Amino acid sequence: MPEKELNRWIRRIALVFVVLFVAFVAFYAVDRFRAPATPMVDKQLAALEDAIRANPADIKSRGQLADLYFAKRRFQDAITQYTALIEAKSNVELASLGRGNAYRELTQFDSAITDYNTVIAIASVGEMAKVDPNLEAAYYGLGMIAIAQAKPAEAVDHFSKATAITPTDADALFQLGNAYVAAGQADKAISPLRKAVALVPVGWADPYQAMAAAYKQLAKPELEAWATAMIALETRDYGSAKTQLEALTSSTASEEAMVGLGLLYEVQHDFPNAQLWYGKALALDATNEPAQLGFKRVGGKIIAAPTAAPSAAASPSAGN
Repeated sequence: MPEKELNRWIRRIALVFVVLFVAFVAFYAVDRFRAPATPMVDKQLAALEDAIRANPADIKSRGQLADLYFAKRRFQDAITQYTALIEAKSNVELASLGRGNAYRELTQFDSAITDYNTVIAIASVGEMAKVDPNLEAAYYGLGMIAIAQAKPAEAVDHFSKATAITPTDADALFQLGNAYVAAGQADKAISPLRKAVALVPVGWADPYQAMAAAYKQLAKPELEAWATAMIALETRDYGSAKTQLEALTSSTASEEAMVGLGLLYEVQHDFPNAQLWYGKALALDATNEPAQLGFKRVGGKIIAAPTAAPSAAASPSAGN
């Protein structure tokens, strides 16, 4: 083939290649592009709104819509829907609780208190009052309002009733301890605060901050130092926590410090050292529940109760 014709074919092939490449890139881009999908919750919200417009008497959809508005923090819209349910005398207890929570979020405390008291009036006479989660939630809501209004004594009363219904509500236990501290009753704060951290041992510094304040009121500096060290642990300042906890292992807060070190190593996945420190805490007190639970979590097996070493520091249980 003559050179001139050969060059012409080369240019043609190159042009075809370029066209095909551009077409491929365009096809790939179109195929990969997708318009942002409407979030599922927004689709659900729109469907519920349509259902209510089509049938205003659809109680179930109205209740779901109210809850979804609340979850989206559209509190005034939620109040409108809860109010419609209450006026229709449908699900009054749940609707009053939901509306009370929405009013509390908007700091309309008088209206929230009225709704919470409605829930209490209904739920407290029920057969399941002692374990009724709605009743517990109403007391919790009243407690939070009392805290916001700087009425710690009232908060103590409300949170005490809430935790009597649900003893494993870690947040209510924390708020009860916090209210005791604010009320100047630090000696009563320690037990609920310790229960709260036993239920949620990792990632929650607030109960330890309340404990530090309580131990300061009680003039127990070593236990205050332990609580402060645990704040460092919970906020992932592991170096500071380790230094502070190790310094307390020969103090009256030794047992707490050892459990703290066990937890410190546990969250860092150093299970041999975690077992070591949990084991040391159990050597001081074989009934130490946080140490027992931690020891088991990191693979330890308690065969027999460890005996205390002769030189072991005294158990700080009196600090409770």
